[in-house]
Amino acid sequence: MSLHGSIQEILSEVPGVFGVATHHPAKGKPILINEHEVFPAASVIKVPILVEILLQRDEGRVCLDERIPLRDRDKVDGSGVLKELSEGTELTLRDLATLMTVVSDNTATNMIIERIGTEAVTDRMRSLGLERTVLARKMYNFAQAALGKENTCTPYEMMRLLTWVAEGRISSKSTSDEIIGIMAKQQYRDKIPLLLPDDTRVANKTGSITGVTHDVGIVFAPGGSYVLCTMVKNIEDKLQAERAIAEVSKAAYEYFCSQVSGV
Repeated sequence: MSLHGSIQEILSEVPGVFGVATHHPAKGKPILINEHEVFPAASVIKVPILVEILLQRDEGRVCLDERIPLRDRDKVDGSGVLKELSEGTELTLRDLATLMTVVSDNTATNMIIERIGTEAVTDRMRSLGLERTVLARKMYNFAQAALGKENTCTPYEMMRLLTWVAEGRISSKSTSDEIIGIMAKQQYRDKIPLLLPDDTRVANKTGSITGVTHDVGIVFAPGGSYVLCTMVKNIEDKLQAERAIAEVSKAAYEYFCSQVSGV
């Protein structure tokens, strides 16, 4: 069975709206399912934020060693550790970017957004041709969410962005490698990496809110890296949807590895 068919078979068993985009640059055309569907981004929007802050560093607009004090009013609920720390704790922008990515810290994310601006992230994505990737508000700002200001993305646009990163085409190879290095420290490993061999390097970013669960990343497999972006909304059973993402990831890994081995 083709990879496209295998993925469709896995997803057919799970209620919800799925989007999948995966691309192995050495293996031809991407494999796409609902790739242009717009999803609430959840914490996947932190990948464009990470890209933006590193590009602003490259342009001399910010210094990652700049220290920013934590204020009580910065603290928000959800994932992360900064909400538990004392007011006045100083962190560098590099620290904040790392926490935002590896433990999906919402407070760290909001501190970065306040420093660089929401418009900067969306404008950067527009400049890259990613029209549906939007940072409209900070994390846990439910008042703005109620007004329709939602952070959004699509599987296809995240695939394009991560493919550029994987190929060293975000600003420079060193900056692309820096993005990969941060993402590879990810602590949430229960979706794309879950069913892969233990020694598989994965640079990924998860995201979950009510009714939504995603994982996007770069998988470093025998025969070369590939990008896999999986998104689900309107889910009825979060654990079932996350298991489906893990099964899709396993199917992609086995398919791309079999292509290398000639099986």
